[in-house]
Amino acid sequence: MSSREEFLSNFQDHLLGIDDTFQFKCLECGKCCRHREDLLLNSRDLFNVAKKLGISTEQALEQYCETYIGRDSKVPVARLKPQGAGRVCPLLKGSKCSVHDSKPTICAAFPLGRIIEGEEISDGLQSDKPMKLQYILNPISCGRRKHKHTVRSWLEKFNIPIDDEFYILWSQLILTLSSAVREYEEQGMSDALLGLLWQNIGSALYVAYDTEADFMQQFMKNCTTIQGLFSILKEQFPNGIKSTKT
Repeated sequence: MSSREEFLSNFQDHLLGIDDTFQFKCLECGKCCRHREDLLLNSRDLFNVAKKLGISTEQALEQYCETYIGRDSKVPVARLKPQGAGRVCPLLKGSKCSVHDSKPTICAAFPLGRIIEGEEISDGLQSDKPMKLQYILNPISCGRRKHKHTVRSWLEKFNIPIDDEFYILWSQLILTLSSAVREYEEQGMSDALLGLLWQNIGSALYVAYDTEADFMQQFMKNCTTIQGLFSILKEQFPNGIKSTKT
């Protein structure tokens, strides 16, 4: 188990309440933007980056990210594509973030991290089961420890919602998609049909957005689109996929 995996497996020891304090001062050295291959983006992150750069979400995805099917999640994943021997974030210019005021939440919140606790959904693409958002203090190997902050003040400083409705919905969606796609894989869905499903899910998750329109309305619409994909599959295969492989 890596140090990061060990840290996350014992995350209860690192939980912070919303008004708990921690000490950190960013020196803007760019250290946290180097030797990183774990900067995953959700659809809002990509939308904000694209809007800041004045390009489409599709262009941002192609230019700054790489996409793949998560080994465990079984859904399309977008991560910032590290560059060069130093595995540098493509948004880093010198030691400064080129989208500083629109940077991905994982970067803006550092050294805080977010953990979603809740049950995995196995029936349908919606659930009224509550999911709880909690905050942790990540290991810190940069900056200084002079300035004291509360979790609340740090989040407000970077315009991150304390009870982030989108992030909870996103986490719920990914868990639900993961369960649904895994079930179809186990039933023997063909590679061609799986590929088509992944293509449509990826488009709805990351690409089908107009940066001049409201993000949240588009996200909810795209969730409905994804739900429609699975409704079609249920209509086409009412008794399960069984095996579509030839």
